Amino acid sequence: MSSTKTKTSMSTHFLRTDVGSRVSTLAKHRWLGWFLAFLIVAVIAGQSTHNTGSDPRGTLLVSQAIVQHGSVKLDAYGETLLDSYGYVIHRKNGHFYNYFPLGTALVSTPFVAAANVLGFDMTKDEPLIQMALATLAALLITFILYKIARLYLRQTESLLLAGLCWFGSSLASTVGTALWSHDFAFIFSSTAIFLVIRGRQPETLLIALLIGLNLFLAYLCRPTLALLAPFLLLYYFIQDKKSAVLAACTLGLLLLGFMGWSLHEYSQIMPDYYLPKRLEGGDFETALYGNLFSPARGLLIFSPFLFVSMLLILLQARSNRALMKLGLISLIWPVVHLVSVSQFPHWWAGWSFGSRLMVDALPGLFLGLFSSLGTLRQNSHYAYAAVLTSGLFAIYINTYQALFNPYTMQWNVEPNIDQYPEYLFDWRYPQFLHSKSRHEERLVEFNRHQLPPFSGLLDIPYNSPHAAFDSFYGLEPGFRWSEGQNASLSLMLDKQALVGEGNLQAGFLGNQELTIQLNGQQVYQGRMVGGERDVRFNFPPALLQTGLNTFTFYLPNAHKPASEDPRILAMAFRKLSLR
Repeated sequence: MSSTKTKTSMSTHFLRTDVGSRVSTLAKHRWLGWFLAFLIVAVIAGQSTHNTGSDPRGTLLVSQAIVQHGSVKLDAYGETLLDSYGYVIHRKNGHFYNYFPLGTALVSTPFVAAANVLGFDMTKDEPLIQMALATLAALLITFILYKIARLYLRQTESLLLAGLCWFGSSLASTVGTALWSHDFAFIFSSTAIFLVIRGRQPETLLIALLIGLNLFLAYLCRPTLALLAPFLLLYYFIQDKKSAVLAACTLGLLLLGFMGWSLHEYSQIMPDYYLPKRLEGGDFETALYGNLFSPARGLLIFSPFLFVSMLLILLQARSNRALMKLGLISLIWPVVHLVSVSQFPHWWAGWSFGSRLMVDALPGLFLGLFSSLGTLRQNSHYAYAAVLTSGLFAIYINTYQALFNPYTMQWNVEPNIDQYPEYLFDWRYPQFLHSKSRHEERLVEFNRHQLPPFSGLLDIPYNSPHAAFDSFYGLEPGFRWSEGQNASLSLMLDKQALVGEGNLQAGFLGNQELTIQLNGQQVYQGRMVGGERDVRFNFPPALLQTGLNTFTFYLPNAHKPASEDPRILAMAFRKLSLR
């Protein structure tokens, strides 16, 4: 009897200990998850880089048009306002439309409707609502990545790897900077992948319908995700033929409906952005190499831990049939996507950071990382060490450098990467290591090699092809605005015989203090009253040198104008004359 009581007591003790241990572990994982969410929100909120004024601009204006006018047409907002949006708005069949994919605007419509009720207007408040939705998307993406990782790994590993995938990739450097079309596209594509690979579920019919719906929404947000559907559905067909056919039919019916709507709205089978003609005219070999290994756009340079996962997949696939089948999604689809985006003429995606156009293939690559680590049986500590080491470097690049170092984005601007794409391959000044000093060195070198000599009558107008305008905004009718508190003008000179007199013709935004330096030496300092002014100054002729010369304008009182223009302005440069 005593022995029985002792055994019962011991069993109860171990049961309590086991339950207590599980509760403690669960609490630890919950806190780790909340900490990860806090870090994501803090990084997005605290970053110095925002891209809400680039391609994503106008997305939520479409959402508001749907809410207020029941149409994706933007005519109701007037030509004057729409012209200020630039290239993101285009005219078609006599109406104004947003040029970029419709999916994000459509999905955002309920959020914009709620924002309108609260008094927000997307003609003024779009950047704020964009960043709120981008933060929500980032949290959902990380949660879905965690759920996918849990199919192969323990909780702690899954949470840490989900964090690595966000902070160490273009999810941070692109998705976290604005409401790009990639944001919601990633959610839908990764959800479809998760629903397929988690195996058979009791609600087979509903799951198949959801897979088809998510594939359609992913395509609606990013047309390049049309490439995911055949590979994911083929994998699904191998696992469950009837459900895969149902998912494919759902996708097909939704696509037919979209085509019918497009015919009604645009009088063509698909909107312009969805047409394959965008793939024409690129330098495929250069783009393919650049998308992988460029110091400005290379996927494996900016996220080197993905190379480790690809290597693990290739090493294990022969001996692991499940991993081999999964390679349809984790390896073959990303490769096909790479080939596709490498046919774009503008494959570097303009003023971007890292491999933005490869964002859409990341769900497959991350699946490969999770599954290859989860099935690894030998030397796993070496694999984790390689992922950790390369992952820390990737986090430094994609989070710190991309979001908190303004010079990594300035790298695109001076010189303009769209005009000089050869700099995409310049390892002397890689984008991910850019800094103030490296930026200045690069500009001096660029100006020395690119600018032709400017000789004869030294009148330098705002649109002179013989001068380099650094930290100035683009051309406007008759002038160009200085950008921020410092701007400079550089030109190449032959030997000149000048008396040392200068005249600056410019307009000033309110009262400004102006200091002018020539080749590092101050030649003028004064206060400007707002409006058009001629600023006369003298300088020692010996300051001008044969070769590169730089005038620097310091404007510490630069500020935003009273209008809704978000730029920091001070001086509207018209002409500089030297005698």
